[in-house]
Parts: sequence; structure tokens; C-alpha cells
Amino acid sequence: MTKDWIPPRVLAIGLLLAFGIFMPLFVVPPLEDVVRQQMTISHAQAALLYSLPVAMLALLAIPAGFLADTIGLKKSVGLGALIVTVGSALRAITSEYSVVLIFTLLYGVGLALCFPNIPKLARNCSSRQRAHFTVSLFIAGVLASGGLILTIARPVMYPLTGTFQGVFLLSTVPIFVAMVLWWPLISDPPCEVVDGGGAGVDMRALKTVLTRKDLWLVSVFFSLHNFVLYTFVGWLPQYLTNIGAGSNSSGLITSLTFWIGIPSVILLSWLSAKLGRRKPLLWGSSILLIVAMYAALLINPTLSWVLVLFAGAANAIRFSTILSLPVEMVDPRQAGMASGMVMSVGYIGALVGPLIGGIILDSTGSYEWIFLSLVIVSALATVLVFLLPETAKATD
Repeated sequence: MTKDWIPPRVLAIGLLLAFGIFMPLFVVPPLEDVVRQQMTISHAQAALLYSLPVAMLALLAIPAGFLADTIGLKKSVGLGALIVTVGSALRAITSEYSVVLIFTLLYGVGLALCFPNIPKLARNCSSRQRAHFTVSLFIAGVLASGGLILTIARPVMYPLTGTFQGVFLLSTVPIFVAMVLWWPLISDPPCEVVDGGGAGVDMRALKTVLTRKDLWLVSVFFSLHNFVLYTFVGWLPQYLTNIGAGSNSSGLITSLTFWIGIPSVILLSWLSAKLGRRKPLLWGSSILLIVAMYAALLINPTLSWVLVLFAGAANAIRFSTILSLPVEMVDPRQAGMASGMVMSVGYIGALVGPLIGGIILDSTGSYEWIFLSLVIVSALATVLVFLLPETAKATD
């Protein structure tokens, strides 16, 4: 058996990969008004540029997990990183909506091959007791990506390039660097599998995973979570502008959703491991999000800073905790499939939420029902915590 902790080189490149794969997605919300005006499209159509990649994630997450469990993590994740780079970069060649949509779908295919296998990478390269904390480190990379791009896309990158296509292209640089490092520097497999397991599974194993009721409960819970997270982040910059915040400051305020999540995820994941409990994190974050989503209707630009801090911490804690559950519930050899299943169902919420928000906005011109829908979904998620399994075990 290897050491409890993931090897430093795998962790460093994995962090850059996690950072890079989501930056081309989170670059869309702060530029939504620019994209919509230049392409002459509706709010709902603009929302598709943000939600279609997660639609591909929902569609392909199970096959991606199965692929990683059969051919190995290096090949499946490396191929995904290549497709993310190509699809994201090609979005910058045109302002034709249909063409940008096609390349956005291609980017989504790469995202689907990479992201479901990040928890598997954490589980295979660290012990069961350390896997949750390792997943949290990778999630911190995702959060840093979202925080940075929301902070600089509008006030720095857009003036620098002069076009939203230029910003799209710059957002591709981190995943390109991660891909270049991944292929020569990561072994195949990336590390000796901890606690047993390895590549090579069959359809019987897939059937076993797909028929587990506890995994289905986690999957539905993750879908409710993503409905809230992606709708909140996707429409918050435009909402803040609508209530009086500047276009630059609205992106900065929204970025706090991710910045506050980094210390929250790492510290509370460590605490969760020590206590041997996951569900209190899910309880607390779900209840906090009910309050935060309703409070969004009552705030002004000044108070929005406080709201986003609480909402960001709650979303980040819940996000990393959910992603740890499937890899803690199954044998390491089935971790890719289990994560794929949870993400396949879970990212339906990320597709539906922002799209519904765009339709509401096109129909009513008001953000009220967008946030009220998030209150309702947050309440449903809180109830569902009752049924979720407790997977943690206390560590020394």
C-alpha cells in the first residue's frame, strides 16, 4: 500500500487540471450582456452557452467513469483535457451563435471526460480516510478558477482583448498548460491504487453501481445542489447590475462565491474527517442556502457582499461533501462509475436551473421568481438530507 496522501506531482498537476477545466465555463456569466448584444440573442439562448457544457457532463459522465475504470485515468483524463482545450479555443474563432454553440458542446464533451474522474483520482491516490480532504483540495482548484475568472473577466480581460472571443481564448490557457504537463509527467496509472483496486471492470459491476438506491439519493441531492449553485452564479452578475452595482463590481462580488469557498472547504473538510461525520455539513449548508436565496431579494449592492460570502461558503461545503460521498460508498475499482452516475444525474440540475432562469427573465423581466425557485429547491434539498447515508469515519 502506498502512503495515505496523494503524491505531490499528481496533486499539483491535478489541481491545475481542476482549475483549468472550469474556467471556460465560468467566463460566460460576467460577459452575458456583451455576448447577448453582439450575437443578438435572448437571455435563454445566452444561458445555453453556460449550461450546455454541463448538459454534456450529465449525458456522458457515466460513460466517462466507465472509460476511466477500463482504460485508466491517465488516458481518459488526458483525452478529456485535450478536447476541453480544442473546444474552448475554437469558441474564439467566430461570433456566429450556432458555431459557438457547437464548439461549446465540444468543450462539454471534454469536461465530461475530465471532471467525473477527479474524485476517482483522489480516491485511487489516497487512502479512504484522506480521500474526502483530497477531493476538497481539487474542489478548491475549481473554486479558485471560478473566483479568478469572475474577478478579472470584465474589468481586465475584456478591455485587454476588446472582444468576448478574446476572453474566451485567454480562459483556455490554464487547461492547455495542464494538458501539456499531464501527458509526459503523469504515470499510467497516476499512482499505485491505495486500498486495492485497479482498472478493468465489466458490465456486471456497472449494473451493481446503477442499481444502488443510496447512490441514486446522492445523485438527486447533487442535482438539487447544482440547480441552486449554477443558477445563482449564472444570473447573479446581471441581477447585481440590475439593482445598481457596476458591471465590473458585479463580477467581483459574484467571485466571492468561490473565494470564500476555498478556506471553507479545506477547513471544514478537515473537521469533518476528524469528527467522522459528513451529514452535519450537508444540514448546515442546505439550511443556510434557504435563507440566503430568499435574502437575495431584499439586498442592495452593499449588503450583497455579505450575502455572497454566506452563500458561497454553503455552496462550496456542500459541493465538496457530495463529491466525496460516491467514492466513499464503493470499492475503488468502481469509483469512476459511481462518480459518473452521481454527476450524470446531478448536472441535470445545472442544465435546467440557469435555463429556467433565462426563460423567467425573458418572460417577466424580473428576477423575483428566479430566487424564489432557488428557495424552494434549497428546501427540498434540506429534506433529502434525512435520507442520505453517513459515509465518514473518524481519523486520528
